[in-house]
Amino acid sequence: MRQIIAFDLEGPLSPMDHAFESMALIEEGDKIFSVISRYDDLLALEGKEGYEPGDTLSLIVPFLLCHNIKEEDLSRVSAGAGLVEGARDLIQDLKEQGWLVHIISTSYRQHAHVIGDRLGVPVKEGEDQMIFCTELPLNQYHARLGREDFSLLKKVEKYILDNLYLEDLESGEKDGEIKKYLDKFFWEDLQKSQLGKIFSEVKVMGGRRKLRAVEEILQRHGAYLDEIAVVGDSITDFQMLKAVEAGGGLAAVFNGNIYALSYGTCSLATTDMRNLKILLDLWIEGGRERVRQAVIKRELPSPSKEGPFYHWLVGKKEGDIEEVVKIHKEIRGIVRGRAAGLG
Repeated sequence: MRQIIAFDLEGPLSPMDHAFESMALIEEGDKIFSVISRYDDLLALEGKEGYEPGDTLSLIVPFLLCHNIKEEDLSRVSAGAGLVEGARDLIQDLKEQGWLVHIISTSYRQHAHVIGDRLGVPVKEGEDQMIFCTELPLNQYHARLGREDFSLLKKVEKYILDNLYLEDLESGEKDGEIKKYLDKFFWEDLQKSQLGKIFSEVKVMGGRRKLRAVEEILQRHGAYLDEIAVVGDSITDFQMLKAVEAGGGLAAVFNGNIYALSYGTCSLATTDMRNLKILLDLWIEGGRERVRQAVIKRELPSPSKEGPFYHWLVGKKEGDIEEVVKIHKEIRGIVRGRAAGLG
């Protein structure tokens, strides 16, 4: 079996939600981001044509521009990011054993490249791309805007804070209002401005684009879906998790939410990324069936309060998945802090 793996970055490798923290540079920007992130989920679940999960990162670009956030600000935020415990050790072990390690990240290039470097994953190895992420030439966009009138953005920010923000947006209480107001803003009002043209140019590495990155990796190595392991945790990963699972590969969900856990092969809830290694070793040793048997027969390390909790997801009923989600939500909260409820 070929040893090819692709990790989502935010969650499995670094706990920071970089876009959230970048928006937090703006006064009450964290609250605005939370509402837009909820809107992103609503659009993804609706199946809006041309829209991909994770396009939050394009939706916030007008706000970053309005508040004069530059690329160096994005890099400064990234410099403060932590790594998930054991992530660097895991990647080092995998590379020493001959694994081809890739990162497929929704996050902006200014973050993905910095974290990849700290983990020992280069942007390229020879001619091969190892990190796939979202390009955001923010400084070029500033130069194109000139004296753009940001009065519309200021009004939208005020409306979001006064009428749409809740501490518990996952309750769905504000979903109807959020959808109606932001539909009009993003797809009608904003489109009439230069800001709208710029926001439409940003192509976020999420949803089907993550899957296309997986396909590019496989094509490069003459491999198939049953020869790759992917690791994800959220709605931006479900397309690649679903495809790899259906294709017979290993779709591992790490501290995931319901959007990811519904589509994976197996899952791991833990505070230490090194606990994934046992699943990968089993997969190389005897394929998916070996992993399934080890999980079901409880041959794996027994969990403490912070894990590791292993689950086989294929064939699980809705009620069983809900129990897994509860476990992952608790561990996800420990690892990711305030970023746990995003994406």
